[in-house]
Amino acid sequence: MPSNSKTHLNRAFDHLDNVIYIMAEVMKGRSAEEIKRHLVSDDPFSNSSEKYRKEVSSWLIGDYVKAFSPEALNVSARIMTSESIETQTKREILFWKNCERDELVRAITLEQIFPAYHRGAAFLLREDVIDYIVKEKGFTAYMSDKRVTNYLTITSKLGMANANGRNIDLSYFRPTKKSVMAVLYFLFNSGLSPSKILHSDDFKYLLLDERDLVSYLVEMNASGIIEFAMAGNIVRLEPKIDFEVLPDALEE
Repeated sequence: MPSNSKTHLNRAFDHLDNVIYIMAEVMKGRSAEEIKRHLVSDDPFSNSSEKYRKEVSSWLIGDYVKAFSPEALNVSARIMTSESIETQTKREILFWKNCERDELVRAITLEQIFPAYHRGAAFLLREDVIDYIVKEKGFTAYMSDKRVTNYLTITSKLGMANANGRNIDLSYFRPTKKSVMAVLYFLFNSGLSPSKILHSDDFKYLLLDERDLVSYLVEMNASGIIEFAMAGNIVRLEPKIDFEVLPDALEE
């Protein structure tokens, strides 16, 4: 059965440093195509073959440059290149975008990791996750195993899930308030309504259910970062700072 899922997990790796490099190029005013040509021709990441460089550059430029509006790209570039914003916060923001852009990363997170985490499971069986990918996403067992390995390379750096023999161990994971704040402001900028933001899958990518999210929003409301109130099905959720100063707020 042919795959029905768009994914880059066959070549995924811990790519934070690569994205930071690309965002530095964005800050220099280079366009997506200029950066892509630079990555392929000048090989700043020391990738072995031109074919591989083209594949990796297409993935990284597509997901982390072209996927943002010009305004959001500028904010993302400033966040990723800031020396004052914690690496963990950057990793969590990157994983959020990874889930948003990659169908298989999103599916594994939402359909496997998230429910297991919230039912209190200590681990998942690796073979069960592979079986899910084969049956639901149409990949072969061999390629599914490879993609799970690459997925866990990323989540182990996050402190979310780790490979342990036949098991996938789930760690206690709470995203930083600043990464949740960043995701929230990117969603504000996208034009989503307060109700849609509250019920969005975006926060589930960071393993937050609605109750968890509300606790973060209450804290941010108390800090003056947002305005938040709920009464039944009525939600008031508004930004209190301008989107373009988000990187400055994350540095505080």
